[in-house]
Amino acid sequence: MTHHWLIPWRNALMGNDPITRRHVFFVLLTLIPYVVTTGAIVQSAHMGLMRHNTALLLNLMSAGIFIGVFALVRSGWSRRFKDPVLTFPHALLGLCGCVLAYTQLGNQRGNVMILMAQTIVLSMLRLQPVQVLQLGLFNTALLACAVLGLSLSDPVHYPFSLGLTHFLVGGSTLLTLSLIGKWVSDIRMRIAHQAKELSEALHTVQQMATTDMLTGALNRRVMADLAEAELKLSERSGTAMCVALIDLDHFKHVNDQHGHHAGDLVLRTFTQSAQAQLRKVDKLARWGGEEFLLMLPHANEQDSLAALERLRHAMETLTFEGHAQLHVTMSAGIARPTPGESLEQVIERADIALYAAKRQGRNRCLLADGSPPPLLRQTPPAEVLP
Repeated sequence: MTHHWLIPWRNALMGNDPITRRHVFFVLLTLIPYVVTTGAIVQSAHMGLMRHNTALLLNLMSAGIFIGVFALVRSGWSRRFKDPVLTFPHALLGLCGCVLAYTQLGNQRGNVMILMAQTIVLSMLRLQPVQVLQLGLFNTALLACAVLGLSLSDPVHYPFSLGLTHFLVGGSTLLTLSLIGKWVSDIRMRIAHQAKELSEALHTVQQMATTDMLTGALNRRVMADLAEAELKLSERSGTAMCVALIDLDHFKHVNDQHGHHAGDLVLRTFTQSAQAQLRKVDKLARWGGEEFLLMLPHANEQDSLAALERLRHAMETLTFEGHAQLHVTMSAGIARPTPGESLEQVIERADIALYAAKRQGRNRCLLADGSPPPLLRQTPPAEVLP
């Protein structure tokens, strides 16, 4: 658990955004090799194995690379790239700095070889398999150039035999590490791919368990559970709630005259139109065939009737791709629960109002009981069931 007094410091260093903080954390992990390299350079200069100007230049270069990458990641600028941590270019620059330090450190060169290996190991946690291999080959090629350059320019202090030994031992180690890194990265990518497939499969199963696969509306089982819970909440809190049964008029005629494909299109189009018109808290479910159940929490009769009228008017204007002559209307019955009434009883009253709407000519919304507000009473064909 983070101490409260540390939070402002953490936010100042890593940012407030969790994603940015995670990216910055990966960059901060690379600080360890930088510190070790700086320590080795300072020690070599102190022992007289390196000129102080050279040591200062190397340390400034090392600090510049780290600060530059840190600034790009911390500012969020790097998030435009596929790898927002900039692992590959950072590793390339780091290896170049290591090889440059190798040419200057004299007896401390062995420490730099370890840092090269650490850079590859850290990179394998983020890079693609082929990038890890490319990093190893690049590092080996740089080391070969450094060994050859030192042997030719200073054969007394750096004989070719010493350089060859460093190259064979260091190069083979780096290549082996890069191959292992590629293998580890392969496994990591495979696990990530399998995890993604599993997540997608789980999402599909959840969708199948909770929604109607044709329309995308909730299925009957889930809607019954949600409506039961909302009914209990409404009774405890005293808030208004309504349910409505919606039926698409003459739907059998649509299937008979235009085919089941057109019928499926009508069901999907109605669902999409209704979900676009409704509030986020409203729940729409396919109740069976061409019948839908709509739950309207925190809505009285006036609110619910107005919402259903919007759906009805929208339904009148819907067009169906490939079926220019097809027009479908809807009828609805709306019921508000009374104290002590079960969900089945509420839906039954909404069902009675729905069939009354159909008997009165369809394409209308009726309240199961009570009277509509005056404004709505003047807006036919919305009516009240006596």
